[in-house]
Amino acid sequence: MEFSINDIISLLWKRVVLITFCTLSGLCIFFAFSKVVVNPTYSATVQMYVNSNGTTTSSIDLNDLYYVQKVVTTYINFLKTKVFYAQVIKESGLNYTTGELNDMTEINSVNNTEIFRISVTSTSAEDSYRLVTAMQKLAPEFIKSIKVSAEISVVDPVVYPTGPSGPNVLFNTAIGGLLGFLLSVTITFLWEIIDINVKSQDEIKRKYNKPILGVIPNYEKHSTKRNLIQMIYSIIHKNLTRNDRTLKEDTAFLITEAYKELRTNLRYTMRKDGCKRILINSPISQDGKSTICTNLGITIAQTGARVLLIDCDLRKGRLHNFFSMRSNPGISELLIGLVKEKDAIQNTMYDNLQVITMGKIPPNPAELLASGQMEELLKSLEKNYDFIIVDAPPVNVVSDALSLIKLVDGVILVVREKFTSHPNIVSAISKIEFIEAKIIGFVFNGVSIKRGSKSNSEYYYTSKK
Repeated sequence: MEFSINDIISLLWKRVVLITFCTLSGLCIFFAFSKVVVNPTYSATVQMYVNSNGTTTSSIDLNDLYYVQKVVTTYINFLKTKVFYAQVIKESGLNYTTGELNDMTEINSVNNTEIFRISVTSTSAEDSYRLVTAMQKLAPEFIKSIKVSAEISVVDPVVYPTGPSGPNVLFNTAIGGLLGFLLSVTITFLWEIIDINVKSQDEIKRKYNKPILGVIPNYEKHSTKRNLIQMIYSIIHKNLTRNDRTLKEDTAFLITEAYKELRTNLRYTMRKDGCKRILINSPISQDGKSTICTNLGITIAQTGARVLLIDCDLRKGRLHNFFSMRSNPGISELLIGLVKEKDAIQNTMYDNLQVITMGKIPPNPAELLASGQMEELLKSLEKNYDFIIVDAPPVNVVSDALSLIKLVDGVILVVREKFTSHPNIVSAISKIEFIEAKIIGFVFNGVSIKRGSKSNSEYYYTSKK
């Protein structure tokens, strides 16, 4: 997955709360760890000078200097032995092993000069001071016992530590903040990569190269707790559907305008004389196709056009609930000849809008919708309407919709933000295009609208037709 600069900036801004939280957490955790958990350490140091066999500064050349540097390195290695550490421990009277003292001690040359530094760090200022004092006393004698000509002088004697040398609280805190920031950014990008659900209009346009006819805001304005209660209620009462999603006089302005925008874009897209047959579909269930079908019908009917909605989801049809009407007789009874058209068509509270509901659930929905009677019915109905909008079951769930798609002028595919996955969209498009049907475009449903969010709200005022 490739990210442009704008994608990266947008993604980081979208996760700014997570990034800020992780960064501050890292700062606080490492600060507390350095101040409370880590014991303070104390360092004592002595610096010693290696005499270059009496050579004066004026006469020393580069070869002599190189020789002295090698000598310093050799003397340092003399002091990094267990024998020397054992003598230091005995001299100081402290209870350390040679291994522990080796871990506590650093012996290095100073800027590749004749001077070398011995430093001991421990959790006790007294121990560090006594150990370095012992080294200051023993080092010249120990080196001279190995190399008789060695001349070692103390140039910077050991002093008692007046304060802790570590931990470096400021540095550790900065490291914690950096780690928290990097962790949050890593999580952000990994989540973006593994999240296969559709997230934005630009993503749909880029991946599928098909127009977005409408962007419908999220209806939900309630708290998470109330949404949960409503979801449980709908699961218990499977035959009931809330009808508060139909357009009314008190419907939010953004939602009303979104459907008007969808209506306008649809008319620009479908430049056809006579009745226009449109099938509303979605890759999976709960994408909101029935809501889109209902409100699109209402919006078109408000212009004076004659509109008929047909509920061809013969398994889980919902259109009758949106209009609080009976579900039968409906399309299933009409197709098998039990009723006539006038008996199956029901008026709604909206002018110019009528509905044929699903009817009773038949034993063979796919075969019934694929029958010649369905084709003849549509031909008969289109004489009296400007638009026939068909609500069909999700194309990836059952095959019923594929039979209907051949009988319409085009398909509108409904996808829901952060719910419909890209693999499901790809599968739906493949099935529809395999039978050489026309996809008019997408409706992006359930879009989050945040106050002051230009990217989400500008659609309604600068839509691209």
